[in-house]
Amino acid sequence: LVFSALVPLIAIVRIIDADPLTKRFEVNVYNNLPKDNSKLVTHCQSGNDDFGNRTLYVNQYQQWAFHQDLFKRTLYFCHLWWNGKQQTFDVFSKHLSGDCQTGIGGNICSWIARADGIYFSPNEVTHVGPVGVPQKRYDWQ
Repeated sequence: LVFSALVPLIAIVRIIDADPLTKRFEVNVYNNLPKDNSKLVTHCQSGNDDFGNRTLYVNQYQQWAFHQDLFKRTLYFCHLWWNGKQQTFDVFSKHLSGDCQTGIGGNICSWIARADGIYFSPNEVTHVGPVGVPQKRYDWQ
């Protein structure tokens, strides 16, 4: 009797964790700052994951992937510092998920730090830079 009660529970857990129900997303934070003053410090996290402080030099990027939760509550945000300036912003949320699905490769949110601000691209980032033409979203503060 106990075994038969567990079988439906195991099936429900597998359905919730299945790819068709939860989309996989990738986030990239890319340093595209001038080479003479290139150190970008990032601190990215969600309610469940904290990646700590990372230092990225020119053309380096931080990347992670995850499955959006079933109720679309997944939220990641980053705090960036460069040359005495900073910016904090959401890098993934249910509101951004639609933007992230429009680019090459799909389900990608790329954030590019440049001297004049932070740019967004729904395309992948490679070691030579972002693919496509990013759009400016934030100024440095």
